[in-house]
Amino acid sequence: MRRPNDNAKCADCRFCLRDRAEMEQAFSGLSSLGSAFGASISDAGLCLRHDRLVSPNDICQAYEPKCLATAKPR
Repeated sequence: MRRPNDNAKCADCRFCLRDRAEMEQAFSGLSSLGSAFGASISDAGLCLRHDRLVSPNDICQAYEPKCLATAKPR
């Protein structure tokens, strides 16, 4: 089992959705709180792996760096 390290922050994880417009579409009912651009969300992101809001400095064992998601196979 992988252990999270200090550099494995949710803000840098491939599963963390931080685009506010995409969050409003993915998170039904979010607009009733105001919007993803307001204080109700702050700097949180939506973890697509665990389906929950996460803080940028949160860590977990499912962390995968974003560069793996965009890297082209050799």
